[in-house]
Amino acid sequence: MTDAPHIPVLRDETLSYLNPGPGKRFIDGTFGFGGHSRVMLETGAEVLGLDLDGVAFGVCEKMAEKADGLHCCRISFRHMSEALKQNGWDKVDGVLLDLGVSSWQLDDPSKGFSYRSEGPLDLRFNQDQGLTAADLVATLPEAELADLIWRWGEERGSRRIARVLVNARKEAPIETTTQFKNLIEGTLPRGVKSTPVLSRVFQALRIAVNEELEALPEALEQLTKVIRPGGSFAIMSYHSLEDRLVKRFIDREKRDCICPPELPVCRCNHKALLKPLTRKAVKASAEEEKRNPRSRSARLRAATIL
Repeated sequence: MTDAPHIPVLRDETLSYLNPGPGKRFIDGTFGFGGHSRVMLETGAEVLGLDLDGVAFGVCEKMAEKADGLHCCRISFRHMSEALKQNGWDKVDGVLLDLGVSSWQLDDPSKGFSYRSEGPLDLRFNQDQGLTAADLVATLPEAELADLIWRWGEERGSRRIARVLVNARKEAPIETTTQFKNLIEGTLPRGVKSTPVLSRVFQALRIAVNEELEALPEALEQLTKVIRPGGSFAIMSYHSLEDRLVKRFIDREKRDCICPPELPVCRCNHKALLKPLTRKAVKASAEEEKRNPRSRSARLRAATIL
């Protein structure tokens, strides 16, 4: 098997909730470089690895040449039901979603995920399809651009930033990460650190380009259909927007009734579909944070299907 160049976040905690083993099947909906999948395969389980990124898909195929039980599909986790059909599987014993951007993606300038290096303002997971971040910056009206930065990045200076970007694009196209970074830094009041603002704005564009917060709810709704009773899912989020969606999904599906509190009698006929395995989001230990700084922002939630 190809050596995985990254450290799986919350590895032991994730495995304890998924409980992989011989004869079991799992979906790794965010394969990346296969760190979590590798560990599940070593227990004797089968894994269907999904990823839109061409590099990650290539890694999966290369690993599959030597790893019995690993199957690969270049598709978004929002289409996991379709991926199961393509692989000839019915249901699985568990699903893993490790959301966010991997370190190797941030380190690849050609993808434009990071403001720390010069590269095209792209930010697509799948660079073979869809609009780039540069396309959005070049075409969105100022109000829509500001709304995007606020909604997906929760950046308070979204209107100021959008105004500067729209004025700048009248003079020349904004095509590189460095151009984009310099323009944003130029909007900041004296004394305001640029790193948090840049992180939020880049996050907003990445989420919009890849439709991440549209894909996640679609994937969540499929979990109770693709996982057999007694199976489980584990989801790691890296910002509050994702974690909030996962939390609300678990809170809703753990209850027998989801009617508004003011209704005296249940009318929804909803039945609980899962049982939470985590009372609140699980965080990395201080030791893991020191060993793997990427784990610092990780929030893990898990549940069993009834």
